[in-house]
Amino acid sequence: MYEMKTKELNLLVLIKEYPNGLAVTKKIQNILYYLFSQKIEINVISYRSKFPQPSEKGLDNGIPYVNIGIGLDLKLLNLHKTIKYFFKGLYLILKHKKKGCKNIFYCIGAINIENLLFVFWARLLRYKLVFDVNEDYSFFEDQVKIISRFKIWTIKQLDFFTYHWATAIIVVSTHLRNKYLKRNKKHILLIPVTAKENFNPNKSFFNDPLQVVYAGSFDIKDGVNYIIEGFNSFNNIYHNARLILTGKSDQQVIYQEKYKSYSNIIFKGHLSEDEFYDLLKNADVMCMCRTNSGFANAGFPFKLGEYLATGNPVISTKASDVENYLTKDDAYLIDFNSPQQIGAALTEIVNNPDVARKIGLNGMKKYQKYFSSEVNGKLLYDLLITIASE
Repeated sequence: MYEMKTKELNLLVLIKEYPNGLAVTKKIQNILYYLFSQKIEINVISYRSKFPQPSEKGLDNGIPYVNIGIGLDLKLLNLHKTIKYFFKGLYLILKHKKKGCKNIFYCIGAINIENLLFVFWARLLRYKLVFDVNEDYSFFEDQVKIISRFKIWTIKQLDFFTYHWATAIIVVSTHLRNKYLKRNKKHILLIPVTAKENFNPNKSFFNDPLQVVYAGSFDIKDGVNYIIEGFNSFNNIYHNARLILTGKSDQQVIYQEKYKSYSNIIFKGHLSEDEFYDLLKNADVMCMCRTNSGFANAGFPFKLGEYLATGNPVISTKASDVENYLTKDDAYLIDFNSPQQIGAALTEIVNNPDVARKIGLNGMKKYQKYFSSEVNGKLLYDLLITIASE
């Protein structure tokens, strides 16, 4: 039987933001590092990133990347730049196809109006298409700008092509896996969130003041209002505590204005990567609180992997597949929309620090089992080798 060699596999990744970005970027980045360590040739195209990037092109831990259309608004006034942007993307997809190799086009996200041309061009060039799907936008409820609503509408309308053009689909939850498995037989692989270990072995006591951290977006699904309400009830009794929230969005600004008079609630905004991971590693309690919505339960809380990777105690809503991976011995699991349980969990952590420490370390073991880049990178590696050999 023919044995596929990694040097014969050529992977071209299309992603919105790279190397700097939010949770999806970090998930993919961690997996790509593993694939690169296995000698798979990788190139990354990042398109219309809204995040500041270190350069238009460069190397990220040895992985070549190119940013096209950074900050470009697709408006009539920018017609010349828009045409140039699309032609550059098409040229790069052609350029990175290698003769004598198994060429795979790895698209992060389902097909939408913006990436459709690039995906279609890769298909014409006979790349095998792999999609990494992290959300089910048929459940999306947040109020966003008209252009964003239109893009989300196109994702729903073009989902037919996402499925039928795909050689394989990577999904982040059992909901998404079941959704695509119902349609026909294809390679559907569940890979949950992926994070890098971020443990401080020298930390054995809580900070003074106690640091409770939420890191992420401030959308409806994130239930930040419940975190703040639960923290405030706890803080009324345990005054020496701080709630630190990181992230930057229009919704975050609304929260910041609402709670500007609360000295114990600190909004850090967007942090550099080093600052962000230092904050998580040296904090005391990590808090994740998704709402009981279809959109939240269809995906998976991305920050949970990064939280567990610190070894700090984690408070987590029992959303989506969380209970498939964690028990009460690994995290403080709470019900939806329950600030009372958040306050109670914080109280229990402060009153029983040794138990809290043990639960945090158990959570890190679950990170190592389910959410590490080595474990999930190996899952994707095996899939790529399989579909390249077909």
